[in-house]
Amino acid sequence: MDPMKFKPVGKLSLVNAKATFWILPSGSRNVLASSLDIKHQGIESFKHISLMKKRKMDLIGVTIADRNNPGTTLNRIVLNAAEMGVGAEIISRSKRFRGKINSRSISTVAAIVSTVPTYESNECDIIMDGGRKITSNITMAVVANGKFLGGGFNVTPRADISDGKLDVVIMKNSESLKMLQKLVEMKGDSEYLQEEDILYYQATHVTFLPKDRNMTVSLDGEPVGILPAIFKLYPRALTIKT
Repeated sequence: MDPMKFKPVGKLSLVNAKATFWILPSGSRNVLASSLDIKHQGIESFKHISLMKKRKMDLIGVTIADRNNPGTTLNRIVLNAAEMGVGAEIISRSKRFRGKINSRSISTVAAIVSTVPTYESNECDIIMDGGRKITSNITMAVVANGKFLGGGFNVTPRADISDGKLDVVIMKNSESLKMLQKLVEMKGDSEYLQEEDILYYQATHVTFLPKDRNMTVSLDGEPVGILPAIFKLYPRALTIKT
């Protein structure tokens, strides 16, 4: 697909200016709830509704190539994070395995084992805020609004869901053993200030243009499309209660 034909998500229109988004975690991972620092789950969440307070959070508008219909694009809104590369591919394969193996943990392990040893990085151009351009190998990249990904990985430790910034993390190295080491290290609180193989940026508008081949992209944990993709921040666009 010609990236020049891409047009980012335009201005958002409020359906109801008085509406408030309530988050009541009840799943197995609750990644968005972790990024919002929501402590209660399930029935306990309902018990604490009266104590919840309104706040504003940023949204990410995404324009992405549709992997099922080459030559077309999709527009999506992301609340927490988008993943590209090996992380998104693991999610995609895990969901396929889960159709045959009714176990989240087993399907996830199977996806990791089948993906990591042979995964190769892809060279991409990354353009931030309309002007700053870098070219880098990408094994895994994250554009995030919140701190956490699935499994509790604290990939973007400086992220704040209401700070008016996208946090961009790029893991360059695709050597399998080193990749696993870096993925484990991302579960800590490193700010990547002296990391040779991990780049960390903050921006309001980011475009990823692949040079070699397709890369899977996952939006809020769902494999949706492939690169190229445009990510645009909408600051404090959603009223929520947490």
